[in-house]
Amino acid sequence: MYRCLLRSLPVLMLLAVFSLAPVPSGDACRGTAPLLGPACALADATPQKNDDKADARKTDKAQDKKAASGVPAEADAAPTVDPLENIWAGQKDMLDDINSSTRGLVRDINKQAETMSKQARPITEEARRLLLLINTFKNWPNPLEALDRRISFTVQQMQQVIDPVLLARNSVNSLLERVNHLAESLPEAKDLPPNAEIRDYSRQVTKAQKSLEEVIKRYDSVLSPTQDMMADLKKAQKDIATMLPQLWRDYYLQGPVPYLSLETWETVPKRLQYVWQGIQLRLPVEIPVSADDWHTAGLRFTICLLLVLFTGMVLYRRWRNAETHGEVGRHMFHVSLPWIGLGLSLLASSLSAHGDVFRCFLALGNLSIIIGEVFLAWDLRRLQHPDKAAVNNPLWQLIPLTLLSYILIYLPLPPVVTLIAWVVLMLLHRLWRARSHSLKASTQLESTILSGSAFIFWVTLVLAIMGLHIFSMGLYLFYVSCSLALQISVASMSAINRYNDQLPDEGGSAAFSSLMLALAAPVILLLAIGGMSLWVCTLPGGLSLLQDFVLQGVNVGETRFNMVQVLLIISVFFLTRTAVRMGTLFLSRMPSRGLRIDPTLIQPLQTAFTYALWAFFGLFTLRSLGMELSNLAMVAGGLSVGIGFGMQTIINNFLSGLILIFSRTMQVGDVVEVGTTTGRVRKISVRATIVETYDNAVIYVPNSEFVSTRLINWTRNSRTVRRDVVVGVAYGSDTGLVMKLLASVANSHSDILKYPAPVVLFSNFGASTLDFTLRFWVRDYDVSVKTASELLFEIDQLFRKNNIEIAFPQMDVHIRDMPPRAKSPRDMATRPTAALPDAPADRRAARGSARPQRPLRNRKPRPGGKLQPRPRPAADDDIPAEEDRQLTA
Repeated sequence: MYRCLLRSLPVLMLLAVFSLAPVPSGDACRGTAPLLGPACALADATPQKNDDKADARKTDKAQDKKAASGVPAEADAAPTVDPLENIWAGQKDMLDDINSSTRGLVRDINKQAETMSKQARPITEEARRLLLLINTFKNWPNPLEALDRRISFTVQQMQQVIDPVLLARNSVNSLLERVNHLAESLPEAKDLPPNAEIRDYSRQVTKAQKSLEEVIKRYDSVLSPTQDMMADLKKAQKDIATMLPQLWRDYYLQGPVPYLSLETWETVPKRLQYVWQGIQLRLPVEIPVSADDWHTAGLRFTICLLLVLFTGMVLYRRWRNAETHGEVGRHMFHVSLPWIGLGLSLLASSLSAHGDVFRCFLALGNLSIIIGEVFLAWDLRRLQHPDKAAVNNPLWQLIPLTLLSYILIYLPLPPVVTLIAWVVLMLLHRLWRARSHSLKASTQLESTILSGSAFIFWVTLVLAIMGLHIFSMGLYLFYVSCSLALQISVASMSAINRYNDQLPDEGGSAAFSSLMLALAAPVILLLAIGGMSLWVCTLPGGLSLLQDFVLQGVNVGETRFNMVQVLLIISVFFLTRTAVRMGTLFLSRMPSRGLRIDPTLIQPLQTAFTYALWAFFGLFTLRSLGMELSNLAMVAGGLSVGIGFGMQTIINNFLSGLILIFSRTMQVGDVVEVGTTTGRVRKISVRATIVETYDNAVIYVPNSEFVSTRLINWTRNSRTVRRDVVVGVAYGSDTGLVMKLLASVANSHSDILKYPAPVVLFSNFGASTLDFTLRFWVRDYDVSVKTASELLFEIDQLFRKNNIEIAFPQMDVHIRDMPPRAKSPRDMATRPTAALPDAPADRRAARGSARPQRPLRNRKPRPGGKLQPRPRPAADDDIPAEEDRQLTA
C-alpha cells in the first residue's frame, strides 16, 4: 500500500498543484484546455451567481479606470508562458528520443552480435580445450597451475570481446530504469483522468518500456553463451585453487622413486622429450606473455627501484654524518641493502595488473633478498662481535647447494633424473667443502649451525638414497632458512639491547622508546618468519601452500589456528607486558612526583592494573582463537571440580593473597610475626609472601597462614614501638634514687621518644630483688633491640657509681659434721666388693653421689642478697656412706 502511494506521489503532487492554482476564466480555460482541461471543466461546471455579478461590477470599474487613464485594451491581453507546460513538453520529447534510440539499437544489435561471435569463437574453442585438459591433469600440480594461469588469460580475452556489447546493454538498461521510474510514477489505468493527452502519454511510456525490455533480452541472448563459458572457466579456477594446496603437499611428500627398477629407466627417454613442452606450458606462469603485462612489470620495477634508491640515499647520508660503524656500515650500504632493494623491485614487478604472480620474477626477487639477508645478517653479527668476526659469513658454505636444489625443483625433469642429479651434487658439494679452505666460524652460533649442517647433510643424503629426493631437498632448504632466520634474529636482538642500554630512565622519550622496543620483539619475529616465507614462496607451488597455511591454518579439535592469529597474539602479549611494566613504574613514582596519594595504595593499584591488563589479554586470546565467551561457563564448571579436589590449596593461597593486598593488612616493609616467624615483608605475591628474618633468611610463607592464623604487625600503625627493661636491685636499696637514675638514662638516649615520656614503675617485691620496670617508646622498630642493650649498659654503670647492687639469687650450703659411717679411702679398699647390700637404704646411698642435692627449704635472705638455709637435723639416709661413694665410683 505504501509503495503504491510512493509511486503515485509525483502525479498526485502535480494534480494538487493544478487544483491549488487560481482557476482562470472560461476563455483562459479554452486556451489551455490540453494542459488544464480537468481543472477548467471543474471551474465551468460550478455555478456561482453572486460571484459572477460581483466580478462583472469589478470588470466594469476596471474598464472605466483604464479608459480614463488612456491605456489601450489590447495591452491587457499579452500572452503568458507557463513553466509546467514546458516540463510537460520536455517529458514527451524524452519519450520520443527513447523510442527512436530503441529503434536504432534494434538495427545495430545484429551487427554487434555477429562481430562478437567472430571474435569469441577461437577463444571459446580454446576455453573448451582448457576445460578438457583440466580433467586430464587434475592430479598434476605443475601443469594444473599452468592451466590456471592460461584460464586467467582466456577469461581476460573473453572479457575484452564482450565489453562493447556489455556497454551497449548497460546503456539500454539505464534507459529502461528511467522509463520504469516514469511508469511507476503513473497511477493505475483505471485511475487516469479522462484527458486524452495524459492517456496518450501513459501509452507512450508503456511502449518504450516494452521496447527496451525486448532489446535487453536480445543482448542477453547474444551474451549468454560467452558468459556461460566464462562462468565455467571461473568455476574451474576456483576448483583448481581448492585442489592445488593438497596437490602440492602430496607432491613434496610423494613416495620414494623406484630408481633401481628397469621400467623406471625405460620411461626416461620419453619423458625427456616432454621437458621442453613442460617449460613452454609453464611460460605463462613464469613470465608475462603479453606486451601490456611486460610494460606493467617494467613500470613497477622502475618505480620500486627508484623508491629504494631514494630511501637508500637518505639513509646513507645520515650514516655518513654519524660515522658510527665504519667498514661494517659501508659494506651494509654498498652490498647488503642493494641486494635487498633489487629483490624488492623484482617482487613488485612479479605482480600483474590482474592480481596474478609471475613466478620467475618472484623467484629471482626472493633469491636476491635471501642473498641480501646473508650479507646483512653477518653485518649485524660483526657489530656484535667486532674482534672475532671474519670478513665473510660462514653460512655462505650452505648457499651453493641451496641454489642448485632450487634449480632442480624448478626444472620439469623426470623424477629419477632429478634424484640422481641431487645425490651427485650433494657428494660434490661435500667433497668441495672438505678439500677447499672453507671459512671457520669464530662465533658460537655460526659454529653450531655449521656443525649441525654436517648432520643434516647425512640425513638428507640417506633420504635421497631412499628415493625421497623432494623431501630431502625440502629438509635441507628448511634447515638453511631456519639457520639464517636465527642468525638475523640474534643479531637484531643484540642491536636492540645495545640501543636499550643507551635509553634514558625517565621522560616521554623513554616511554616512547620502551613502547617501540616492546614492538621490536614481535617485529623481529615477524621478519624472521617472513624471511623463511621467502624460501617457501620461491618453491613451485610454495605460494599456494603458504596461503593455505597462513589463512586456513590447522585444526586442533574444533579450534582453528593460523599464522596471522599466532603473530597477532604474540604482538599483543609483548604490548601487554610493556604496558604492565610502564604502568606499574608510573604508579610507583606517583608519590615522588608530588601527587597526594597514600603510599600504601600503590601496591593494590599496581596489582589491579596488572591483573586487568592480563585478563584483557586472556579474553583477547580466547576471542582470537574463535572461542566464544559463553563457553567459559563450561570451563568454569570444570575448574570448580578441579579446585574442589586438587587445586584447593592453590586457590586458597591466591584468594588470601588478594585479601592481603587489597585489605592492606600488611605492606611491603612491615615487620610481622606469624607463628614462630618474625621478619620484614619483602614481597606479597598471589601465592606466598616473602619474609626476610633478622638472620638474613628468606622465608616463603603461604598467604593462607596470614589469613587463617593470628598475625602480629609491629609496624602497621607506625614505626615506633614500646619496650620494657626490668631491673632488680637488692633489698635495702634507695628506691627513689633507683627511679631517678632509670628515668635519667631513658631521657638522655637519642632513640627514645620524649613524648610519650619514659616511665619508671616499681613493679614487685621479688624473692631476692626489688623489681623496677623502665617503659619507654623507641622511634623505630629496627633500633629497639640496640636501644635496650645500650640502656642496660648505662644502667649498670650508673648503679656502680651510686653503689646500688643489682641482686640475684644466691645459696650457701653449710654441713656441720660428717656422718658416723663415713670412713677413709684406705678402709674402703680393704672392704670386699662382691657382697653388696640389697637394702633400699643402701641403694639410695649408692645413688646419692650421682643424684643432685635436694633444694633447701625455709631459706632466709641475708643482707648481702645471699640465702642462708635454716639448720635442720641430718638424716643418715640422706648422706651417702664413704664406701657407697667408692662403689659408685
